[in-house]
Amino acid sequence: MTLIQGQEHTPKGSLVVVGTGISVAGQMTIATKSHIENADIVYMGIMNKVGEHVVTNINPNSVSLDDLYQEGKSRAVTYDQMADRIVQSVVEGKKVCVAFYGHPGVFVTPSHEAIRRVRELGLDAQMLPGVSAEDCLIADLGIDPSRFGCQSYEATQFLFRDYRIDPHMTQIIWQIGLAGEATLSVLDANHSESGLAMLADILAEHYPEDHELIIYEAATLPLCEPKIQKVLLRELQFAKPTLISTLVVPSLGMPAYRQDRLAKLGLTEQQVIDFRSPKVN
Repeated sequence: MTLIQGQEHTPKGSLVVVGTGISVAGQMTIATKSHIENADIVYMGIMNKVGEHVVTNINPNSVSLDDLYQEGKSRAVTYDQMADRIVQSVVEGKKVCVAFYGHPGVFVTPSHEAIRRVRELGLDAQMLPGVSAEDCLIADLGIDPSRFGCQSYEATQFLFRDYRIDPHMTQIIWQIGLAGEATLSVLDANHSESGLAMLADILAEHYPEDHELIIYEAATLPLCEPKIQKVLLRELQFAKPTLISTLVVPSLGMPAYRQDRLAKLGLTEQQVIDFRSPKVN
């Protein structure tokens, strides 16, 4: 990145990265709206025109980053260019706000990179939380991550890395429509059959073939409903996910108690059960 020279008298710029939520119009926080409203320039990384329209109405000086995407171009290059554009505006002395779809720290590489670079320059940079796809998933599917525990992966990393699955925990596997896509240049999910087949094979090592899975997509507009498709594990390879499809693999149930650990704490299994599920007369 080439920084502009001779900025001694330029006011110090700053950066705040915000999340607009999944359903932008209804999930934007008051703090996020305030930062968008008061910024000198707002960069947008939002997946739909409705969301862009909401942000532009709050601050007309809003610019989409979508022009940096190109078919066949590595998303890694695109993300680096996004960070370049954001940081350059901060260096120019502007109060910069960047509004990303969902949570700005979840599956958003340029947000983390831009903050890192701005802080390295000794300038102020911060991130505000937003409603993520995982938040919507928990609400829509009625999943409490604290009950069984939860393991979460990006689909391609799940295929390529030697992760250790605990089938007693809920598995959340993101972006299954791009499972096995290594180039970061594909912008559609039409190629995913071989990746899904491999994903199904890995899961079959831990779950029965009739284990019920959920393919989930959060609602991206206020009046829309989430997409919730239930499939058996043996049917997974034939599914037709999109770029925003997430796979949820429900737990097989709680693992057994560790009697040795209970004994060290002076407890028995029955005591723990009674404490956590007291009988009400």
